[in-house]
Amino acid sequence: MSAYQAQSVVANAAIVVRRSLIATCTVENMAALALDDRGMIRDCNRASEVLFEYRRRELIWRHVSMLLPQLAELELMQNGQPNPRLRFLCRAGYRYQAVTQNGLRFASKLFFNHLDNAGQGGLSLIVRPTEEVSNCGE
Repeated sequence: MSAYQAQSVVANAAIVVRRSLIATCTVENMAALALDDRGMIRDCNRASEVLFEYRRRELIWRHVSMLLPQLAELELMQNGQPNPRLRFLCRAGYRYQAVTQNGLRFASKLFFNHLDNAGQGGLSLIVRPTEEVSNCGE
């Protein structure tokens, strides 16, 4: 077996594992992130580490667009409230493309909630993988 074939086998195995994780989505494997009003990750749950293949310390104070590239150019908060367009798209079931540390991409639905921690503001973000891996939003 050539090196290329071996890499292909490993990559295909990783895809199978990722798809099985997505297909068996439960509350325990939905990523939960606490964001500040600029989109910086303040905290995350264990499922975030597993789903995105990062350690918690690698995620803290990094911008959420590292995991969800479509959020890079989007203002998450407007006038102290979640961006209305973002809120609408999330409620409408729009699928966002998520990216793991190893570059694997998968479709996900996002759920945002406004946090008001002693006037600090911010958002909680739930990332739920979907089965439609090839049906990612642009």
